[in-house]
Amino acid sequence: MIDHDAYVLREATGTSGVLEAARLAAGRLADHLIPHLIVGGIAVQEHGYPRVTIDVDMVVPDVLDALEILTADVAGPLVRLRGVEDRITDNRSGTVIDLLPAGKVVKRGCHVPFPTPTVASDLLQIVGLEKLISLKLDSWSHTPLRRLRDKTDVVEIILRRKLPRDLAVDLDVRQLYLETWDGLQAER
Repeated sequence: MIDHDAYVLREATGTSGVLEAARLAAGRLADHLIPHLIVGGIAVQEHGYPRVTIDVDMVVPDVLDALEILTADVAGPLVRLRGVEDRITDNRSGTVIDLLPAGKVVKRGCHVPFPTPTVASDLLQIVGLEKLISLKLDSWSHTPLRRLRDKTDVVEIILRRKLPRDLAVDLDVRQLYLETWDGLQAER
């Protein structure tokens, strides 16, 4: 899945290295039959809101296993960041890849867990739209000033994709989705 507007944005802003880093990581994980899901900015782009992102957010079943596999080649280009157990960098582009634990929440207080990936593939596996919206609203609601981009992502995807009011988001964020959707309708 490559959204045309996302492709144009990456080329115009010089951020196509982010996508290449994600593909490299996905390929290495697939070689070891480890599934992944892309969440975060790349997923937002692929679901219809072309905005800049400079990192990769990748959900894996076991962060430490994925970390070991991705950084096994000591010559690189994927290397560990010193003192950080869930983050690596692609030395070719400087892109940071955050490895996120399937079935866990992004931070204390959140309620929507990352989904468990099921497909091991060198093709990027993008999280579904409903789960992406749910994760974004959950993250924003627990740190509204620091995670304002998450709310903006939701608003822009609702507008650009003309999402329905009854979109099947997680129950934990259902009311937030309805308030956002209704607010957008009221501003028309």
